[in-house]
Amino acid sequence: MDIFLLIQFNPMNRNILFLPALFSGLLIVAACNNGNNDKRRSFADVVEYNDFVVDQVNGLDSAYVLSVDTEQGIDVCMRKCDSLVELCNHATEELMGIQPFEGDSSLTMQALKYVQFMRNNGEHEVKKLLKMIEAYQQMDYDADPEKEEQTLADIDKAADLLDERYEKEINRLEAVQTKLSQKHDFRVLK
Repeated sequence: MDIFLLIQFNPMNRNILFLPALFSGLLIVAACNNGNNDKRRSFADVVEYNDFVVDQVNGLDSAYVLSVDTEQGIDVCMRKCDSLVELCNHATEELMGIQPFEGDSSLTMQALKYVQFMRNNGEHEVKKLLKMIEAYQQMDYDADPEKEEQTLADIDKAADLLDERYEKEINRLEAVQTKLSQKHDFRVLK
């Protein structure tokens, strides 16, 4: 303390105190300006942040359901798969355009993994299943009923695997959302 008083009152050492204070002030200003350069959307309310992410996911889920609704025809489903991929691209842009909520990006990152999963479904997995169904619809099974049975079993297996993977991915997303809701004390509606 005595040393501090000597430095404080010594007129020769005013510059010594001034320079570190100036440097610290410049660092603080630079850090503040650095945060202001982030043009991504930020959220002051955790519920708004959560809802924004959930809206992206819900849009994908709706498109996914339409892509596997074979009652509308295989060609329509194939086009719906393409729409799902486009929607995934849009959702990726939207999610990449937001800031973490209070430094926590776990929900956004898990949602981006979910988007990748859905994009893969739209580009590959659902289309494989649809092609299997289309091939089944075009085959003549009168001559080979065992082949019909095997083809149906293959379709069921592929559909079950798709459902299983979907459940796993949506459960991962819901787990991250639950942690966020517990951390910030809000209720997740299901």
